[in-house]
Amino acid sequence: DAGSYHSVFIDASGQLLTCGTDFELDDDDDDIVGLLGHGTDVTTLEVPTPVPSLAGTLVASVSASESHSLVLTEAGAVLSFGCGYNGSLGHGDQGDQHTPKVIEALRGERVVAVSAGEYLSLVLTEAGAVLSFGRGDFGRLGHGDNEDQHTPKVIEALRGERVVAVSAGGYHSLVLTEAGAVLSFGSGFHGHLGPGDA
Repeated sequence: DAGSYHSVFIDASGQLLTCGTDFELDDDDDDIVGLLGHGTDVTTLEVPTPVPSLAGTLVASVSASESHSLVLTEAGAVLSFGCGYNGSLGHGDQGDQHTPKVIEALRGERVVAVSAGEYLSLVLTEAGAVLSFGRGDFGRLGHGDNEDQHTPKVIEALRGERVVAVSAGGYHSLVLTEAGAVLSFGSGFHGHLGPGDA
């Protein structure tokens, strides 16, 4: 999967690899935020390189955004690394994470899909529940408010819907239900959400 400054891969043996830069580039300066997941000593990789801390862990899927990445293991655990701004890593704080770290709040949940957006994250459980965390302005987390969420929280408005896929964007998100309906939430500016208005 491609982020803005890094890429994440799963090789044929199920191992996680990354390449790119560990920096989040902005107009002010370059911030080292752990985008590669290789620790603080590795800041640039020109070829996909296995993430040492996950050696032997089978990875089912990955999702990269501009600022962070999510990893779903074959066992159903979710790990995150990168920039923790607004709680987008799900660890209960805003700290950056330079190596993949298990999201403790999701232990015991059987997660089947993850999606990393701009400072926000979505996870889908086997039971069809959707949880979100990170930056909450514009209602992009689906909780009916603009509050940041530092740990995964179930989107109550989707209870009763059997969700089968999730996608987190910059200012909005989409979910697909088992019945084939697409639901959207977040900023409607420029018609992102699809109901025909802004």
